[in-house]
Amino acid sequence: MNRKAEKLRVKQSYSKSFGHSPTFRKIMEKWFWIKPQKKRVAHAVCEHGRVDYKALKVLAVKQANLVQDLGNAILAMEKNRTKEKLELENVKKDALERLNNQKATIMRLENELENAEDAVTQKDDEIRDLKDSIYLKREEVNKNAN
Repeated sequence: MNRKAEKLRVKQSYSKSFGHSPTFRKIMEKWFWIKPQKKRVAHAVCEHGRVDYKALKVLAVKQANLVQDLGNAILAMEKNRTKEKLELENVKKDALERLNNQKATIMRLENELENAEDAVTQKDDEIRDLKDSIYLKREEVNKNAN
C-alpha cells in the first residue's frame, strides 16, 4: 500500500501546464480554488465517520490527474483551432488573390473588347467610304461613257 501511495501523485501543477491557456484559466478560476487548503491528518476520519481523509486524498489526486488530462485535451484543441485559423486565413488570401486576378483579367478583356469594337467600327466606316467612292467612280464612268 505504501508503493501505491507514493505513485499516486498529481502529474504537474495546473499553472505550469495550462497557465497560458485562456480557456483552461477561465475554467480553473470558476470551478477550482486558487490556493490549496490546509493539510489534514491522513489517518483522521471525517466528521461523518464514513470516509477517512486518506481515501479522500486518493480520490482528490485521481481527480487532479483527470483534470490534468482534460486540460491537455483542451490545449490540443486550442492548438488545432489556431492551426485551422491559420489555414483558413491562407485559403482566404488565396481566394482573394484569385478573385483580384480574375477581376483584372475581366477588366483587361473588356478594354480589349472595346478597342476591338472601335477598330471594327473604323473598318466598317472605311469599307463604307470605299463602297461610296467605288459607286461614285462607276457613276462617273457611266456618265463619261454616255
